[in-house]
Amino acid sequence: MYSNIELAKHIANSDEVAFSRLYNRLWEKLYVFAQSIIMDENDAKDIIQEVWLDYWKRRNEICTDFIEAYLYQAVRYKTYNVLRDAKFNKVQLEVSNEVLTDSIVELNHDLEETNLRLNSYITKLPTRCREIFTLSRYEGFNNEEIAHKVGVSKRTVENQISIALNLIRKNMEKIIYLLFILINF
Repeated sequence: MYSNIELAKHIANSDEVAFSRLYNRLWEKLYVFAQSIIMDENDAKDIIQEVWLDYWKRRNEICTDFIEAYLYQAVRYKTYNVLRDAKFNKVQLEVSNEVLTDSIVELNHDLEETNLRLNSYITKLPTRCREIFTLSRYEGFNNEEIAHKVGVSKRTVENQISIALNLIRKNMEKIIYLLFILINF
């Protein structure tokens, strides 16, 4: 049996059987989630259908490592759009406010976790590279000031910053993509 991530990777290659399996595996959970926010069965079903159709259309663009999180975010986003355009009853307003608050708490947690990971990647940089990167990005020195302070050429500073950014970028690509999804939904 394939994991959700493995199925998503097959879906990215237009595997309709994998899509069907993932759909069958997650449809009910996503529906219950949408229905708990929107409180209307038909709207919830429509939202889930739209999310799955959109996923299939954009299957090549979506990061497969966080597929379940992506789908939940997509459902949340669509439910907010429906609620935004609808007339609310008191219970719906309370639920939408609670979900929004939960989303903000989740986003803050995700940002804290990302910051911890970023700091861990920075501490793993070679000593000189880490020192130059820290002076540049955290202490606000320009390249000339760093070169003078550390006793190297300006070109060496530029190279070390470039090396640091490339190493961090390689480690953070998946996390950055997930944050992009969370922030844009």
